[in-house]
Amino acid sequence: MKARSFNPDYRSAVRATVSALALFLCLGSYGWAATVLDEDFEDDALGALNADWTISSAGRGKVSIVNTTDHGHVLQLQGSKTTGEFLIAIRAVSSSSTDLTTQVDIKPSTASSFIWTINGAGSSIGRRRIRLQQAPGSTALVANTVPSGDTTCGSLPANAWSTVTLTIDTVSGTFDVSINGAPTSCTSITAGIQPPFNSVNVMDASNQNWGGTVLFDNMSVETP
Repeated sequence: MKARSFNPDYRSAVRATVSALALFLCLGSYGWAATVLDEDFEDDALGALNADWTISSAGRGKVSIVNTTDHGHVLQLQGSKTTGEFLIAIRAVSSSSTDLTTQVDIKPSTASSFIWTINGAGSSIGRRRIRLQQAPGSTALVANTVPSGDTTCGSLPANAWSTVTLTIDTVSGTFDVSINGAPTSCTSITAGIQPPFNSVNVMDASNQNWGGTVLFDNMSVETP
């Protein structure tokens, strides 16, 4: 009896289908990652922020898109050092995930200050947000939320870019902060924030002497 031939193209197609199914099942067991926000500002025109942002301010503070030699287009916060003057630039996001990671590149100028905030739900204003902030004249990056209060995470040097990553686990009620990929003292810090998450903010506070120029780039919010 003549042996039955087997089409090699058919065999390759079967093998590819099996591999794709295995990959699907493997990824499905871990869940799909979702990008909530991915903003590098390269497509943004120089000058005023686009309509995705909402600005709340009092005084002479400014926020705009500028061009740099090392990072291309970035967001520039120019805060006023006059007491009572403030500026908040708000970017809406939407996520009901219990786990969330937000990341941003930050370059503070000498003696400048800023607040970077992720906002969600909670029983009080302090529980609805986690702030990462740097006070005037300090290189310390401090995390602020309720109930843990202020926690010094690490150092952000002036006039240099640093990548700051905030990872939140609302099931355990904790968060971690890393700087340039390295863990900091802000590890498993207690927080009351809960989903849904609704915005990230760049802020110049109204406190005395807060202000100066700070650059931000590569803002992202992701869920597992």
